[in-house]
Amino acid sequence: MALIFIALVLLALAWPVVAVGAAVLVILAVLALRGDQIMRDRSRALTRAGWLLTVGAAMTTIAAYGHGLAATTFGLITDADDRCALRRPEGYDYHLGAPAGGSHSMWPLHDTTCGPDLVPGFVNPLVAGSAVLFVALGVIMTAVKIRSR
Repeated sequence: MALIFIALVLLALAWPVVAVGAAVLVILAVLALRGDQIMRDRSRALTRAGWLLTVGAAMTTIAAYGHGLAATTFGLITDADDRCALRRPEGYDYHLGAPAGGSHSMWPLHDTTCGPDLVPGFVNPLVAGSAVLFVALGVIMTAVKIRSR
């Protein structure tokens, strides 16, 4: 359990690196498709671009979840008042305390311990959409590989 906690804290810190990696993979896929004009084997370029986009979709899922996780109070090992003061310094008052009835969930990712949801609204749909895209591209690319044999 401690390893999962450490991995999630590292993900919340390092999500920009994963996002840059996903962007680089998409650019490489576009370059592979543009480079097929020079290459004689078009199917090889399409296969390479497909696998690059598949891994890019997986990295997008991870980066989006990490971004949402970084916006929450997860990993801040302090009391609720300190966590809310760190995440919402402009509108938090120590004298009022954290609102009653706030909750924190890892999926769908949301955190209402400090009032309104801390997770941006685009995070959960982006995570779900890119995960579906990853699975669909993986199935398609595997089918293409099997069919080409």
